[in-house]
Amino acid sequence: MPTYKYFAQPIKNVLTNQTILYELLLRQWHEAHQNWGIPTDFELTPAAVIQLLDVAVKELKYHNVSINLTQKQFADPVMQRDLNAYVTENLLPRQLTIELVSTPDLAVLKAMSRDYRSAGVLIAFDDVGSDNLLADIAPMLPYANTIKFALQNSRQNGQTNLKTAISELRFWFEKAEAEQMLFTFEGIETAADLQLAHHLRITRGQGYLFAKPQLPATFNR
Repeated sequence: MPTYKYFAQPIKNVLTNQTILYELLLRQWHEAHQNWGIPTDFELTPAAVIQLLDVAVKELKYHNVSINLTQKQFADPVMQRDLNAYVTENLLPRQLTIELVSTPDLAVLKAMSRDYRSAGVLIAFDDVGSDNLLADIAPMLPYANTIKFALQNSRQNGQTNLKTAISELRFWFEKAEAEQMLFTFEGIETAADLQLAHHLRITRGQGYLFAKPQLPATFNR
């Protein structure tokens, strides 16, 4: 059976460099290479997710965290029940955010969002503009709290027109502002990226410029 672990990467206030929360990123131990890497399967059971979440939270001094759920996991009522119970017993309201890595069915989102948010769990759309497209998620925005735009996706997709990438970043930031949602600028890797965040008055940022994903206890040193 594979061994899994949540690594942590901070989401920062780009003006003060203070950590707002940690995104918990699933990693799998690869015995052949003797290292942690990207999992071959993300469809963990509710019990496994809760166990890994609990370990990570206990290893971090600051307990505001987010986890990624697949479309199948997000639609699972057992996952919702168990996560809500864990939050109620171990965290404060708004300390856990669920990031959606792919676009859910609208009816599922409405039902799940209502029950998650009643327990103080926030919902975020990850990788908007690439994995979560505007045409798909526009009617879903009232049922979420956060939008995350990843500049590195434009780089990885071979988009060399910096003006276009910045235009998309500005669009999604202004969309979040109009919808009264939180916004996170992902993929901040250089001083120029940070300067761009300052120029657009974006306050929440994440990326290698701040820290790569690491074992949670690393951030307590």
